[in-house]
Amino acid sequence: MQLFLALALIMAVLLVIFAVQNSAVITITFLSFTTRGSLPLILILVFIGGFLAGIFFFLPAFFRKSSALRQERRKARELEAKQQPPPPG
Repeated sequence: MQLFLALALIMAVLLVIFAVQNSAVITITFLSFTTRGSLPLILILVFIGGFLAGIFFFLPAFFRKSSALRQERRKARELEAKQQPPPPG
């Protein structure tokens, strides 16, 4: 956990240094949409967009696998219940 926090702190410091050194205003054009913004802000927004796109592409496979795993576990419990000997009595 401490390693994760140290890496996060190093990343934050590097991001601040990058933002201070690259404070230029840039123009972004996509199709007919044009906007101006600072380079670090645009890069952060693009990174977040890419991260969210990756999550959205990953989610269907994740739900499919977790559903299959739940079904397999349910089948295993049913088989174990069938194989248990009846209680003495």
